[in-house]
Amino acid sequence: MTDDFHAFQFHSREDFQIWLASDVEVRDELYALMPSDPGRDMASLDEVEAFLLARFPDPDAALALEHRAVLDAVARHIGLVMVLALGEASWDIDLDDPDNVYYRLPIVRMEDGSEECPLTMATAALDRRHPGYLRGVAESYE
Repeated sequence: MTDDFHAFQFHSREDFQIWLASDVEVRDELYALMPSDPGRDMASLDEVEAFLLARFPDPDAALALEHRAVLDAVARHIGLVMVLALGEASWDIDLDDPDNVYYRLPIVRMEDGSEECPLTMATAALDRRHPGYLRGVAESYE
């Protein structure tokens, strides 16, 4: 993983659990910035992605120190939607394998063991700039 995501990495399961515990408050701050509450279904990913694309010209802008909280909140929303929509999906973190591309980053682990990182999904959406990207990735796990 590149140094761009260093600020989002956790060093312990306890740190990860603390991050999870503040999920509702952080997402509520995101929704307050948006024109309306996007809901929590797959379609909400399109609204969150539109907000993200309108707000940031590229991933570097979103990763800037002053914008990391917004990017974190977007990632939390993406993860929540995946957890709610994809059966046995759940939040997780890999603290054991430094060779894992998502090492120390919050991920959503699917029932079959596959994993996706909502943070990297958000930055990929900013890089690709194709509306519908987020929902397409999330729905590929259905």
